[in-house]
Amino acid sequence: MSTPPLLPVTNQQAVQSQPPINTPAFHTFFSRLSTSIRDGLSQRRPWAELVDRSSMARPESLTGALSRIRKNLAYFKVNYVAVIQL
Repeated sequence: MSTPPLLPVTNQQAVQSQPPINTPAFHTFFSRLSTSIRDGLSQRRPWAELVDRSSMARPESLTGALSRIRKNLAYFKVNYVAVIQL
């Protein structure tokens, strides 16, 4: 009668865990990322201005509507990104 095959067993002491990320490059990356996010959020427009119905009127032509959409997207882009992220 033969013996069953042995399963490999890992030694918990031999397994090295990954060290925490603590490098100057990571700190620089994280600092730049947080600065970019802060700068982006500072460009957010007031929500009341976005949904103000009194400033909405029917455009006179398709060209006028497309122009208004382009301007609106550029002006409220941070607000739109925030809504999409929800």
